[in-house]
Amino acid sequence: MRISQIILLLTGVALVAALYLFGDTQPKKITDLPGPGKMQATASSDNVAISFETILAKAQETINESQRDSLSQMETQLSKTSGIEEKIPLLTAIGEKWSETGNIIVAGKYYEDAAELTNEIKMWEQAATRFFVGFPNAADTLAKVFAVQEAIKCYERLRKLDTSNLDYPIRQAICYIDGQGQVMQGVTLLKTVERKDSDNTDMNLILGRLAVVSGQYDKAIARLEKLVKTDPKNAEAYFHLAEAYRAVGRKDDAIHTLEHCKTLIEDEDFNVQIDSYINQIKNS
Repeated sequence: MRISQIILLLTGVALVAALYLFGDTQPKKITDLPGPGKMQATASSDNVAISFETILAKAQETINESQRDSLSQMETQLSKTSGIEEKIPLLTAIGEKWSETGNIIVAGKYYEDAAELTNEIKMWEQAATRFFVGFPNAADTLAKVFAVQEAIKCYERLRKLDTSNLDYPIRQAICYIDGQGQVMQGVTLLKTVERKDSDNTDMNLILGRLAVVSGQYDKAIARLEKLVKTDPKNAEAYFHLAEAYRAVGRKDDAIHTLEHCKTLIEDEDFNVQIDSYINQIKNS
């Protein structure tokens, strides 16, 4: 899964459209936006230690008896294994088994344990990706917070192992911003990416979105206009650009941009929502 696809998973066009279509149509400041960090301020604190055993126990309630038996046998084998070389394949096998059940956050922890033993980039990526993809969809608050915290740790390790891969700081920034509500920490990471690659699509998309929701419309427009020129099929960039245009009173530009955004998304429900939004702009 490409990082741009994951960004859409976290802040997808349809989700953002629904936020503005059915909620307050005035853009909100970042400090007013809800998120894991705002909804559960104490639970999402960096200082709060969440027991993996708690997460594991809840996950075990979601699997069937056959899966529990299989995993129990693998855990027993793992507990009897002392050699590092023997533990690594067992940890990854348990991680893969949990992945098959749909509990990718639990799976991530086993891959993380294996990564601690190997310190290999591929193993850290296996762990980080599971936490990163898992936290936006976690129904349980503790699991969500746990996944965000572990993802941040994994991407920190990956950044040290490979300083040239800009996906790592971008994903870590997303964890801070969308996972913990720690906007400035995320922006700081994104700025390091900007210094290395000012045309980076994902970095510009996130900073453009943040500029819109924080009311910095001129900055948003400048960044997003540049982005849609370099990435003309980026539907989310067009949506956020349209919102910035609308906020500064450029109705025609907003409508034109939304119309173009529709051509990039093959989804009838989305197009209906965008049409409704366009009508709101026309009548405002």
